[in-house]
Amino acid sequence: MPDLRKRITEDEGSLQRLAAYIPGFAGYRERQIRRKADQMLRDHLVGMLDDIREDINEFLGRWTRQQGLALLDDLDRVRRQLGEARDKLRFADYGYTGWFDAAKVKESELNSLYDYDLAMREQIVQVGHAVQSLTEATQENVGERISEALSAIDYLAEAVEKRDEITARLVPE
Repeated sequence: MPDLRKRITEDEGSLQRLAAYIPGFAGYRERQIRRKADQMLRDHLVGMLDDIREDINEFLGRWTRQQGLALLDDLDRVRRQLGEARDKLRFADYGYTGWFDAAKVKESELNSLYDYDLAMREQIVQVGHAVQSLTEATQENVGERISEALSAIDYLAEAVEKRDEITARLVPE
């Protein structure tokens, strides 16, 4: 995945580049670029989770039609937990402070947050693999595949919770 921070800077117009010469504005502008890049990255990650959730929904319907309702609760739990992790990531804080706020989030902290979100992409890929494995499950191994999917989703949910802790430390009260 390309570094969105660089892409946003490259896509700026001449007015934004000119405004960078205003004293104090350059640092603010850099922080805004990092926040926007992090928001775009999280939107991408949420889109990945939406695709995975669609796979689960398709499998849930197919499994119910073919195998009955025996594992419906377990399969629905996979879908629910993935949805909860997705929503927490989608609506997560992004380390914002405004122009006149006394406490400023440092660029290095915003970079660290972006890197953390980028690392979560690999966890989402692992969730995708676990769900793919689940969608290929048979009657004999579906229970094991459900456990694997739930474990991958739990690991992702912990990473999202840790992200909340990180953003809470970014802006002192």
